[in-house]
Parts: sequence; structure tokens; C-alpha cells
Amino acid sequence: MDSKEKKEKKSIIGSVIDLANGRFKDDEVETLFDIVTNRDKYIGESKTYRNSFTDWSSDGKYTRDQEYTYTLNSKNDKISIGEHYEYHDDDGQSGSEDIEHTTAREILNLLDKIVSK
Repeated sequence: MDSKEKKEKKSIIGSVIDLANGRFKDDEVETLFDIVTNRDKYIGESKTYRNSFTDWSSDGKYTRDQEYTYTLNSKNDKISIGEHYEYHDDDGQSGSEDIEHTTAREILNLLDKIVSK
């Protein structure tokens, strides 16, 4: 892709995704451009991952069940990836956290967790 075409595509992407002065390879620009121009195909895509492990703490041995859910969102005409994390320990302790990934680099890093190519 020539520099003019890349600049034009980055301009379109930048109107919807925070590029955060990042440097992007041609294939990364193409991927982001595809998401922006084919929004309906991607928005709402979601995938959940579950994990369980046993470990030791000062109170003894415990088992933790974890769940991560990644969702491609569009809010206020901006594209982002929402990450929801929950954990539940067998001793009754639990917690959760929600993170919104808004920069192009964060989206590229997490995209494979949601969309299979």
C-alpha cells in the first residue's frame, strides 16, 4: 500500500478509533479499516474464556474460577473492545472488573480473542 492510500485509510480509521499516534504496519491498517468499514459484521461479536487454578495463600489452599469476556463495541460512534473479568474462589471470595480498550493498538492486540479469521 502506498503512503497516500495508507494516510487516507488511517484518516477514516482515526474518526472512529483512537490511533494514539501509533505506528501501524500495512496489514494492521487493513484490519482496522475492515472493522471500521464493515462495522455491522463485527460489532457485538463476543467471546468468553474460562480458567480454573489451585494455589496457596496465607489461609491455605484455594481454587479460583476465572472468566474473561471480550466484546467488540460501538458507543458514541467510537469502536472499542470491552473486557469483563470475574473470579470466584471456593472460599466464597469473588470480584469483577470492567475495562474498555479504546486505542487501535489495544484493539489489535485483543482482536484475535474475539474474531477468528
